[in-house]
Amino acid sequence: MSLLRQYFAGMAAAGGALACGSTIGWSSPVQSELTGENDFGITFSTNEYAWIGSLMTLGAATVCIPVGVLITLLGPKWTMMLMVIPFEIGWALMIFAQNKMMMFAARFLTGMAGGAFCVCAPMYCTEISQKEVRGIIGSFFQLLITTGVLVGFTVGAFTKAFMFSIICATLPILFGIIFVFCPDSPFFYVRKDKLEAAQKSMEWLRGKDYDFSGELNEMKAINAKLKEDPVNVGQALCRKITLKALGLSISLMLLQQFSGINAVIFYSSSIFASTASNLEPRFSTVIVGVMLVMATIVSLFVIDRLGRVPLLLLSSVFQVISIACLSLYFFMKEKDEGSVANLGWLPLLSICIYILMFSVGFGPVPWVFMAEIFSDDIKGIAGSISGTTNWSCAFIVTQVFPILNNSIGGGACFAIFAIISALGGVYIYFCIPETKGKTFTEIQAELEG
Repeated sequence: MSLLRQYFAGMAAAGGALACGSTIGWSSPVQSELTGENDFGITFSTNEYAWIGSLMTLGAATVCIPVGVLITLLGPKWTMMLMVIPFEIGWALMIFAQNKMMMFAARFLTGMAGGAFCVCAPMYCTEISQKEVRGIIGSFFQLLITTGVLVGFTVGAFTKAFMFSIICATLPILFGIIFVFCPDSPFFYVRKDKLEAAQKSMEWLRGKDYDFSGELNEMKAINAKLKEDPVNVGQALCRKITLKALGLSISLMLLQQFSGINAVIFYSSSIFASTASNLEPRFSTVIVGVMLVMATIVSLFVIDRLGRVPLLLLSSVFQVISIACLSLYFFMKEKDEGSVANLGWLPLLSICIYILMFSVGFGPVPWVFMAEIFSDDIKGIAGSISGTTNWSCAFIVTQVFPILNNSIGGGACFAIFAIISALGGVYIYFCIPETKGKTFTEIQAELEG
């Protein structure tokens, strides 16, 4: 029963990630509609549409640090509940858009709300979980994001942008209705010296018959130690152990984004449209969404068995192979279009393998790792810095990719992503510590050497 409660709370918290995923998946299916004649009466050029994709990531980047402050003040639960408001305002602007600026504002606001969940949900999921299942529950965030992307690709393939936006607007409301019944993090209550609330939260999550005194005492001991030697945020961020943790977390965020994932997801329809495949781009995109979800489900069952580092290495190797094949396809196409006449299947296969292996390792692990390695007094702010880095890189990739694709070609773009993935694999092998099965105290002790 205790694990079922934890799974339920983790899945409910990740419901915001479902709304975020549908926001990410929204831009690809509607690209052809919004760059041509449409019911909104608003037509975007290719460069203008790049902002439709990238403003979502820019909104996510700007909100992460303020969200870190809110987590410290309100706790992860009510910070996430608060994010339903900008989500709904953003979708309302999109549904009733009268001009391009309303659509730009809509993407920015929904990006802000989605980015907030990327910081809050992994922290909440890891803080409510027993160490034996922390990786699984921490990965619920990535599972629901990929499910949201699949929802976006599937619904967007068969509906117009107006109805598509209405459907997306219902997801944050459903999240709020379900998640309101879950408790806040016991870690948060202990930090605020609300020990009775922490006890009730643990009883809800573990069950009254489960002996959680050891876990609760460890939280109290961590809190007491931090209070014995209080420091301000600036001093805490400058501690050697915090800087080391930040370096590790930020490096994984950089590798995750510059391996090209958001370029593939945001512009998958246009990528497939430029290939020699006979399959309609919208159906190819749906297949990519299915691959995302299937691979993330696989990662749930192996992340606490194989560990974080082996999954990252496995992911890196197959990303290099698949993206290199995609790069080769576009180089051949750019040189002689007839040479790829019988290779229309290669881009879809390459992207499916890339998505599968990304979702097993590079998708969930950086977020789980981020939620595990920071000390309790600085977790909200430090996690927000990592989240800001992630979404800032996503903004750069989504904004620059269509421009680079037009100027240097798809072959060169995907070659860059393959090289970064290869370098990332070497870095992970030598530098990233394993956190599987370790308590928060043990992880901090390892970082301190």
